[in-house]
Amino acid sequence: MMKRIGELNAENARLQAEVERLTEFTTRTIIPNELLQAEVERLTDAGDSLYKSMLEIGCNEMADNFQYDSWWGSMKDWNAAKEGKQP
Repeated sequence: MMKRIGELNAENARLQAEVERLTEFTTRTIIPNELLQAEVERLTDAGDSLYKSMLEIGCNEMADNFQYDSWWGSMKDWNAAKEGKQP
């Protein structure tokens, strides 16, 4: 019986150490992930604003500065990237 209690105490200590390790890990990784998510949201909003501006201006007015294929390709790439697809 005492041997089993010793084994259970050792298992308990191992599990407590694992909980502490995982708690420390999540504490270190949650904050950076939140910062990265906020950055993704800001960049997505900026990309959406640019996309809307390009639509409002239209390809004719953009032709002086960009090739139509480049302009349209950029817009398609943006939409693909937002959906998690490769452009």
